[in-house]
Amino acid sequence: MKNKTSLALLVAAGFLSSTATASAYTTYGSTVVNGETYNLSPYANLYNANLYNANLPYANLYRANLSYTNLYKANLYGANLYMAFMVHASLGGLANLSYADLTGANLGDANLTNTNLSYAHFESANLYNANLFGSNLVGANLYNANLYGANLSYATVSYSNWTDFSTNCGANGLSSYSYDTSLINYAGPAPVPEPSTYGLIGIGALGVAFAARRRKVKTA
Repeated sequence: MKNKTSLALLVAAGFLSSTATASAYTTYGSTVVNGETYNLSPYANLYNANLYNANLPYANLYRANLSYTNLYKANLYGANLYMAFMVHASLGGLANLSYADLTGANLGDANLTNTNLSYAHFESANLYNANLFGSNLVGANLYNANLYGANLSYATVSYSNWTDFSTNCGANGLSSYSYDTSLINYAGPAPVPEPSTYGLIGIGALGVAFAARRRKVKTA
C-alpha cells in the first residue's frame, strides 16, 4: 500500500513540475512568465510587462505596445515587431532579436546592450538615444534609421546597411566599435573622386586636345 501511495505521489509531483515548467514558456497565442499571462498578438498591449527570459521565437507582435517592457534575455528570434512601440524597453543581457522585423519600430531610449540583432530589419526605425553597447548588428538593415544619440560603442556592424555610415545620424561611440569598412554596404551620397582620379581625367583631356590640334595643323 505504501509503495502504491509513494508511486502516486511521485506521478503527481512529476505532473505538477512538468506543468510549472511548461507555463514558463510560450503557449499558443499567449505566454505565462512569472505567473502572469500575456497575450501575444498584433496590437497587443504589453506596456510595462515582465517578459524576463521569455521564449518568444517568431512571435507576431505587429504594432504591439512594448514600452517599458522587461525583455531582458528574451528570445525574439524572427519575431514580427513591425511598427512596434518599444520606447524605454529593456532587452539586453544577450537577448536574441536575430532576423526580427523591426521596420518602423520605435526603440527610443531602449536598452539593447549586448543584444543579438544580427540580420534584423530596422528600416526607418527610431533608435534615438538607444543603448546598443556591445550589440551584434552583423547584417542588420539600418537604412534610414534614426540613430541620433544612440550608443554604438563596441557594437559589431560588419555587412550592415546604413543610410550614411560617415555620420550615422549622430550616433555615439563610433571610434571604439568593431567593424570592417570594406564590408559595409554604404548607402549614402555618391563618393567624391580622389585627386588622383581627377589627374587621370585631366591628362586624358589634354591628350585628346593635343591630338585634335595636330590633326588641324596637318589639314592646314
